[in-house]
Amino acid sequence: MLEGTSARVRVDDVAPAGAAEVSVRIVRDPDRTPERPVVLCCFAGGGMSARYFELAGAGRATRDEPAHAEPGHAQPGHAQPGYDMAAYLAAAGLVVVLVDHLATGGSDTPADPWALVPETVADVDAAAAARAVAGLGLVDPVVLGLGHSMGGMLVALAQARHRPYAGLVLLGHSGRGWPEMLGPGELAVAGDPVRARASVADLARARFGRALVPSSSGVLELLVGPGLPPAAAAALAGCADSLITPCGLASMIPGSHRDALAAIDVPVLIGLAEHDIAGPPREAPGYLPGCPDVTLHVLAGAYHNSNVAPGRAELWDRIVDWAIVDRVTDLRVHRPSPAPSANGRQYT
Repeated sequence: MLEGTSARVRVDDVAPAGAAEVSVRIVRDPDRTPERPVVLCCFAGGGMSARYFELAGAGRATRDEPAHAEPGHAQPGHAQPGYDMAAYLAAAGLVVVLVDHLATGGSDTPADPWALVPETVADVDAAAAARAVAGLGLVDPVVLGLGHSMGGMLVALAQARHRPYAGLVLLGHSGRGWPEMLGPGELAVAGDPVRARASVADLARARFGRALVPSSSGVLELLVGPGLPPAAAAALAGCADSLITPCGLASMIPGSHRDALAAIDVPVLIGLAEHDIAGPPREAPGYLPGCPDVTLHVLAGAYHNSNVAPGRAELWDRIVDWAIVDRVTDLRVHRPSPAPSANGRQYT
């Protein structure tokens, strides 16, 4: 039976002052979890809470409406599901961990929100996910990270700094950024991760004026395409949250985290929409020069926020097959080696 539980994870040892806890949600179906559990830790994009992966009010896959005939294998001809990706993946056998970034969803906001630069948010994300997974009591799980849009940048940074995941899923993210939306000062640090890190807070202050800006951009036609069904629009509105402006801006600057992407040496699934804002899909693998195994899946007809795309089940099925079938097989002979975190701590 599908289960969804919410919890708060203490992160005050790694978070900026004033932020003690991160909100997480676990979605799983113990009856369908494979012998070796596969955990997918999910991080949303800018201006959204982790509810983007659990869009409410528009239907969901359940055990009475299974997404797959058996864990890791799609059921041909199955009817189009609702918009709840987490339930769909859990019905297929994945243990899904949804993590709210600091200052979004139910997570705490630090006393100084300008402390929420990408590396800090990524560090806290990694700690919260690791502690949430540890609390599940699973035996020898395969732990994977998934990020959408800005969340893709953050999960890549977390992997480069702490190596918590055996593989990554990057949705709507390539490393290209969104240069068409940038001004001269922002473009001046493109391609230079060191300068981008040093200046991103000041650049965000100049552009937005605030570290946290309320956002409802998730339903823009540029991101969802024309003719979005009312149920999908309502569901997206329900996950709208504050944009962490230093992180959002960093994800738009080309090459702002080029060094982090280059350091990734675990398998990666890149999932892009045909009409994505992440640039030409065929260029995306080139941003991962150190990755030994890159899989690219392009969802035809879709736009950036692909969880409301008509063909979303195709992408979700690809995630399941990549995570359960491919990763468990690969990890019989391949495991990422641990590396020290940026501040000398391992997150457990």
